[in-house]
Amino acid sequence: MDNGKEFIERRKHPRFKVKRGAVAAMIKTSPAKKEQTEDLPMNEGSIATATKDIQMGQITNISKGGLAFRYYYGEDEYNELFDLDILFVQDSFYLKKVPVNTVWVSHAVTKPSLSLLKSKEQGLQFEELTPHQISQLDFFLQNYTHK
Repeated sequence: MDNGKEFIERRKHPRFKVKRGAVAAMIKTSPAKKEQTEDLPMNEGSIATATKDIQMGQITNISKGGLAFRYYYGEDEYNELFDLDILFVQDSFYLKKVPVNTVWVSHAVTKPSLSLLKSKEQGLQFEELTPHQISQLDFFLQNYTHK
């Protein structure tokens, strides 16, 4: 590095690039809404009726410790509390309500022709996963990433 400091990798788990079709969905939560939607099944109707409360993006990399994903947003920036769902669209894989903590956010420069949409990449760290979520994450890493 230019400043003479050596880079030290702090990640505990190796990162993997994901196959095309891996998507993360941030779903806005509020105490009232969370109680109402907690046990609703994920289907076309639930997505269609709540699109303003969902921000979806392409997962760029993932590990057992967290993921990074890129998404586009309009005028309203997405700064609210959210649940995270992980999907792989070709195989109907669906891992819901993954507890995460935002580690970093990067705003990308957009081209003038796309001025209405802005791009953001966000790094998320997984918090305490249930045994079922760990099993599903292991399945995802095994089947939907490039080794």
